[in-house]
Amino acid sequence: MPKRRLLLPLAMSLFLLLGSVGFMSPAKSLATTGPSDFLPISPYQVPMKLAKSYVGRYELRSVARAAQIRTAAMGIEINSRHQLYGVAQFSGYEQGFQSIWIATLYNFHQTKHGVMTIDILAQTGSPLLGHLYLTRSKTGDLVGQIELANRRFAITWHKTPK
Repeated sequence: MPKRRLLLPLAMSLFLLLGSVGFMSPAKSLATTGPSDFLPISPYQVPMKLAKSYVGRYELRSVARAAQIRTAAMGIEINSRHQLYGVAQFSGYEQGFQSIWIATLYNFHQTKHGVMTIDILAQTGSPLLGHLYLTRSKTGDLVGQIELANRRFAITWHKTPK
C-alpha cells in the first residue's frame, strides 16, 4: 500500500508536468522577414518557379560609392498570397553622419530582358523610397541597379547559403 501512495502522486505530477510542456511549446513561427499582411495585394504575379529562384538571404557585394551605401543585407520570401516580398537593411554615411535604414521590398515583377523590378518601400509600406532592377546569375547572385532619389547606381548582391 505505501508504494501505491507514492506512485499515484508521482504519476499525477508527471502527467501535469508533461501536459504543461505542451502549453509552453513555441507558437507557429513567422517568416524571417515578418508578416506582409499590412501591404496591399501586389498587382504583379511572378511565376512560382521564377519566384522560388529569388527566395533567400543576400549580402551586399558591391555598390557604386556615390550611392552612399556601405553595407546591406536582404531577405526575400514568398508570402501567404504567393507573392515575393522582402526586407533589406542598409547602412552608410550621409553628410558625414552614419545612417541605418530598413526597407520593405515589394511589387516584384519581371520586365523585358529578364530584369526583376522591385519597389523599395519604408518599413510601413509607404512611401516609395526607390527601386531595384536586378538580374539573377547562374550562381544565384543578383546584379543590377538601385534607384534612390531619381539616381541609379550599380549594385551586386551575393546569395548566402542557408
